Amino acid sequence: MTASVALWSSIVLGACAQVLLKRGVSRTDDREPALGLALLRSPWVLGWAFCFVLATGLWLVALSRIEISYAFPLLSIGYPIVAVLSLAILKERITLSRWLAILVITIGVAIISRSA
Repeated sequence: MTASVALWSSIVLGACAQVLLKRGVSRTDDREPALGLALLRSPWVLGWAFCFVLATGLWLVALSRIEISYAFPLLSIGYPIVAVLSLAILKERITLSRWLAILVITIGVAIISRSA
């Protein structure tokens, strides 16, 4: 596996993990949010744990071969991924100002990714 594939896979899995965790701890009915041991039974939280562990392993592979000053800012590409997933999966409303802020961040990531 190339360092670039490990890096981008880590970023995508990390973004997916955040949406899975949000879904797992959010209320789905009139009950309180799941807490404690109930979280361990949630397939959403288990999906988060799986994605998080895999993303961390891939991040370690990437960091062993890529400069941190290049790799770390690229984590910000997770913002638009999380936004799109939260829109599609969580049915969140995303304001224009949030989209514009995400666009600015994404432009910065594009500039950094061309520097390698």
